[in-house]
Parts: sequence; structure tokens; C-alpha cells
Amino acid sequence: MKRLLLLAAVALIALSSCKETTPSLTPGMWRASLMTQDNVEIPFVFEVKLSEGDTLIDIITGDYRYEVKDIKSFGDSLFINMPLFSSSFKLKLTKSGLEGNLIRSSYTMPFKAQANKSARFNEEHAIKGAAAGRWQITLGEKELIGEFEENDKMVTGSFLSPSGDYRFFEGVVNKDGKLMMSCFDGGFIRLFTADVDGDTLRNIRMHSGFSTVEEGAGYKNPNAALPDAYSVTGLKKGYSTLGFTFPDMDGNPVSLSDERFRNKITVVQISGSWCPNCLDESKFLMEMLEKYKEHMEVICLTFERSDDFETAKREAMKLVDVAGITYPVLITGHTPANVKTALPELDNFRAFPTSLIIDKKGTVIKIHSGFSGPGTGVHYRNFVNEFTSFVDSLIAEQSGSNK
Repeated sequence: MKRLLLLAAVALIALSSCKETTPSLTPGMWRASLMTQDNVEIPFVFEVKLSEGDTLIDIITGDYRYEVKDIKSFGDSLFINMPLFSSSFKLKLTKSGLEGNLIRSSYTMPFKAQANKSARFNEEHAIKGAAAGRWQITLGEKELIGEFEENDKMVTGSFLSPSGDYRFFEGVVNKDGKLMMSCFDGGFIRLFTADVDGDTLRNIRMHSGFSTVEEGAGYKNPNAALPDAYSVTGLKKGYSTLGFTFPDMDGNPVSLSDERFRNKITVVQISGSWCPNCLDESKFLMEMLEKYKEHMEVICLTFERSDDFETAKREAMKLVDVAGITYPVLITGHTPANVKTALPELDNFRAFPTSLIIDKKGTVIKIHSGFSGPGTGVHYRNFVNEFTSFVDSLIAEQSGSNK
């Protein structure tokens, strides 16, 4: 009898111990890292939020939060589908946190995360003021502009290229003067490191995704500027308007000659759900549409990676949901490589996104290639001011012509 009681007690203790050590996804801050092919860590942080049986994750960079809702758990397994960019996680809960892989269409990256950690980098931001400013950067054959801001705890900013920015980066300058910044949103996965030597950046390395590494150098240049984004793409000789007709999400044909666009300033957005900069531009256009709703319309022409209507529609709906798009989204039926076929009026198309501003008469008056979003700081603020001033002038001109 004593032996049976002893065995029962041992079993009870073992069961209790198992219950105590069963891993769980705890709410709060987590530090995550993705490992490159060369075992270089690309870190980021996220917050887990549990509410009424729902699990949400916010990926955090500076003041920017990117919400992830599609999260499923089965026992100790966790499956996370990113809202955009065809990225997902297959993870396992362990005693030390989360382990598994980020899965992209072209590669897989090992992933780890620990709970109750809110610092992206393990080193503090030690040298204040060293990174802030505008930097002219050569990265391989690319010419970029780094636009960085600082506070007491971190460096934030982005990198601008002629086709758009690299979105939101966050990092530190450690006690040895090394600048370390990373970015993760499911689409862009990057780590930027450089030695800050006064007004010079030495030993620059940019890790992108699983295997790409670029090297370069840079120097501080407050006057650094990209080529004029309005001078890249134009219309072919003899064209001043666009003549497209494409179906909307419900299959209804839409063209610029429709009544809703008559006597309105119209922005035609060339976009795709796979394009990170298109997300930022879509949010911006929604703000402008709200501001100028009496005078403006927006149309999105989406170029997805499938030319099948239903498949392209499913992909496009991801961008619609995340950006909160209410303006018409047209399924062109063309892949990104075939913009010139879909829009034969365009000359020298170079970048996603590209936006065309059309006056109330249907005439294309400006074409803007690429998009530099909120991560670029002053560049984005300057663009917003420039855009709103231009629209204000068009409205004033329209009002004057109606008198």
C-alpha cells in the first residue's frame, strides 16, 4: 500500500512539474532574431497582445507599429501569416521562448525569440548625436541617401533610393562608434552596420534577406538629393491621357471616363500587394482622399504576381485590408513585368509604386516614380507639403475657371 501511495505521489509531482513548465505565448514584449546564411543576426522586437481568446502581434520600430492578426496555435506550435509580402512563420514554443523559421517564397530563415525583452540590440545607444543627419551612401553600385534621427535611446530612419525608401529602421551607436540598425516587416529584412568616424561612415555592410550582403561607404551631406522623381517616367509622344479599362474587385469595368471622375482631380496609383512602398503610399493616398474628398478621386491599378483574376484579387485584398483602402482597386490582369503592355501610353516606367496626377479635364499633368514614406522623416514631410500645395493650386485654378 505504501508503495502505491509513493508511486502516486511521484506521478502527481511529475504531472505538476509538467504543467508548470508547459511553454506558453506570454503577453508583453519579445526580442526576435533572424539568422542569415552567414550566421549574422537581424533583430527586431514585437509585442504580444492577448484579448478574449485572440492573439495579436505588433512589430515595433521606433513609433511605428505593424499589426499581425493571422495567428494560429496548436499545442506548442504557432503559425503566423504576415499580412503582406507572402511571408509566414512556423514556430514552436519552448522553455526559452520561440524557435522555428520565417518562410519566404525564395528562402527560409532560422528564427528565435525571447519574452520580456524590449531592446532590439544588446548594446545601448552610447554615442549620442553621431548618426543624426543626412548621409550620401554608396552601396555596391547603388547610390542611396540615409536619413537618420536620434533620441536618447535610439537611432531611427531609412534609406532612400530612386524607386522608394527601405522603410523603417531602428538601432543604436555603441560605445565603439558602430552604428547598427535593422528593419523587418515581412517584406524588407535588413541589417545595416557602419563605423561612424566624424562625418564619414566606414566599413558599411547591408545584409538583406537570407544571403545578400552589400558593402560600401558614406559621408554626411546635408544637400544630398535623389534624381527628380517627376522626371523619370513620362507619356509617349502624342499622348496626354490614359485610356485603360480594367475590372474592379466585383468585376465591373472602370475607366477614367466614368461619371465619378468627371471634373475631379484624379490620382492613378500603379501598385501591387507585394510592394512594401505601395503600402506606405496607399495609406498616404487615403489621408489625401479624406482631406480632399470633395475635389479628388484615387484609382489603384494593381499588378499582382498572378494574371488570374481571382488569385490576383485575393492578393490585392491583403493590401486593401492593411492600408484601409476605400478607393477603387482595379485588377489589371497583368503581372508587374507587363506594365508597359497594360499601359502603352507610359514611357520609361521604372518603379513600383508610380502615381499619375490627372486634372479635371483628364490630362496627365504629373507622374511621380517611387515613394519615400514616413520612415524617411523630413523627406516624407517635405513630400506631403509639396503634394498638398500642388493639389491646393489645382483646386484654386479649378475654382477660378468655374467663376
